Amino acid sequence: MPSQPSSTVESIELMASLDSVAALLRVVCDVSGLGVATVAEVTEQRWIACAVEDRIAYGLQPGAELDLESTLCNHVRSSHDAVIISDVTQNPTYCDHPAPGLYGWKSYLSVPVFRPNGTFFGTLCAFDPQPRPLLEQRSVIDTLDGFARLLGELLAREEQRREESPGARVDRDLTPLHDQLLVLLEEDLQRPLQALAAQDLHADASQMRHWHTEAQRLAERSGVAADFVRARLGHGLPLKPALVDDFNEQLLGLFATLQTRFPGQTLSSKLPALPAALRLDLPRVLQALDAVLEQVASRNPSGGNLLLRGAIKDRCYSLIVESSTAVVEPGTLSQLFQPALTRADLAQPARLDLGLYLAQEIARGHGGSLVARLEAGHLRFLLTLPTALD
Repeated sequence: MPSQPSSTVESIELMASLDSVAALLRVVCDVSGLGVATVAEVTEQRWIACAVEDRIAYGLQPGAELDLESTLCNHVRSSHDAVIISDVTQNPTYCDHPAPGLYGWKSYLSVPVFRPNGTFFGTLCAFDPQPRPLLEQRSVIDTLDGFARLLGELLAREEQRREESPGARVDRDLTPLHDQLLVLLEEDLQRPLQALAAQDLHADASQMRHWHTEAQRLAERSGVAADFVRARLGHGLPLKPALVDDFNEQLLGLFATLQTRFPGQTLSSKLPALPAALRLDLPRVLQALDAVLEQVASRNPSGGNLLLRGAIKDRCYSLIVESSTAVVEPGTLSQLFQPALTRADLAQPARLDLGLYLAQEIARGHGGSLVARLEAGHLRFLLTLPTALD
């Protein structure tokens, strides 16, 4: 193997030092069905494998170098567009490309990995000698995109840490993040994916609907994982504000789904007429509100009550969720917004609950806040969106 430049050696060692990268590559193989997955550093001159999961004894090792011009990753580097191929023999764009024959694959993916500042590092790349129809599923592609974003966040944080504290690796500040991330990857994603992989893809329609529903849920969890790392590293969540003229209707639709999930509770809403369309990231705000509603309803006994109301004051739009029956200890309010790690037991695997943590980040991203209070025995959450009516 030719000698590697010092920057490449550092990238290989960096990836090897992060257990979460190895866990992520295992999940990539699970979700895609591909036998080999790697994180590759791709520059204008070189393609270097920095971390590898090889389930088919292909022989790819960290530090291996491929001829850059022969790889599709070079196209990804120049175009910043992912390449996803479920069966190259049926793909009109790449069926005659030399790469499949050269490297012996029929199914392939290469997704760009960017640092949070937008600089390109390389690719999340995987392949297999057999066609893999899972790569035709939108939920699978969304999951892989989420993993690539997650890799970029982990890479940037570790690079930053090494610049600030060169020498021996001291990770006290990252230990909670490391543990929580492994739960997300290994428990929330890898085990359910293994169960899905064991199912018959030619099963009846009801089983296929279940498969697609579960695959979509896992895609959402991969997005949550990327959001979690971005928020924990102080980068904020990506928001796409737009004018929304049916906000009340959207809230009521969400509220109706809550009633279905908690049929034994008395749920009511009181929303003001809006003077204008609101400017906000609607999916994100609904995500935040859903987490709050779920939190309050899950703390209610059967027959409990929950009220959702809106308020406008000085052009600041607020949403209040309150209950006089929800059970919560006064000293635990601040802990509600922290990632909650549920340890594994005989009934269920470990799980990381991030609902309120990300809800608070969404509020901050809108220039607002999300707080919880106990007032006269009432549990009250206040979500403020001060710029929504600007």
